[in-house]
Amino acid sequence: MRCKTTCALICLSTSLWASDYTFLNPDMFVRQKSVFHFEADFGKVGPAKVTTGNAFGTKTHYGEGNASVYFSHFLNKENSLTWQVGANYVDLGWHGNPNFTKNQYTYGIGSVTWISHSINKWRWVLNGGVAVDATNFNFGQTAIYYNMLWGRYQQTDNLGVNLGFFAYYGARNGYVLPILGIDWKFSPNWDVTAVFPIDASLNYHFAKYFVTSLVATSLGGPYRFPRKIHGGIGDYDNGIFKVYSTVLELDLSFIVKNRLELGLGGGWNFGGWVQVSTSHNHHKKYYDFNGAGYGRAYATLTF
Repeated sequence: MRCKTTCALICLSTSLWASDYTFLNPDMFVRQKSVFHFEADFGKVGPAKVTTGNAFGTKTHYGEGNASVYFSHFLNKENSLTWQVGANYVDLGWHGNPNFTKNQYTYGIGSVTWISHSINKWRWVLNGGVAVDATNFNFGQTAIYYNMLWGRYQQTDNLGVNLGFFAYYGARNGYVLPILGIDWKFSPNWDVTAVFPIDASLNYHFAKYFVTSLVATSLGGPYRFPRKIHGGIGDYDNGIFKVYSTVLELDLSFIVKNRLELGLGGGWNFGGWVQVSTSHNHHKKYYDFNGAGYGRAYATLTF
């Protein structure tokens, strides 16, 4: 029952949080014969009008994509180590940007995750990794280091309680967030997940291999990950930027449990902001942008 009841919690971790470098699906290696996992994801926002200052009237066409390969090494039946290598791609699509000219950024990703079911009714995930600008691999300037401790307690057969924390440091930034919430399968076909800040979704399993989900999520990397500016102007020659926006989307997924997932989603981006700062993370400027349509496609394969 443990695997079945945790599916509500992790059903979107490979699709919703692929860009977040860290939210590896803890149960995707439930069989020791399945040690490889591949995932890919791409989302795109339609033209969103910037409404701030000297950038007023310009538009951003924000998009982000990710691809990762995982290998799992089983220590025993209850514990495993999983190694990740991947890439994250961001395109601001903001050609009227007054502070820097480059729009496209690619980050290399590497992480290791320990997953344990050794303690009765608990699943623990301990993750650590790094994301670094893949154009120059300058770890001193561009690397972001992150870690996560995430525990899930199986309160009942259909209810899980989640707690932990997520943190990162790099590019003159640092951030710590608690992980807190529940996942609940309240009928044979329906489940809901409300785990801040990992997943907020309502899922309906309407056929053997099909699930539709209403998902609330954010764009811009995990919790406004900082990125070093390329092509910066003036004080922002070697600066830092972050992106944040909120999305509500409706997804349709084809799932062969523990093997394959293919999905499409679409919805609305409710607007957000781009924050620009100097190389020392000072003199922050915020550029707000309006809402726009949003679309996404994703796939995972475990073998």
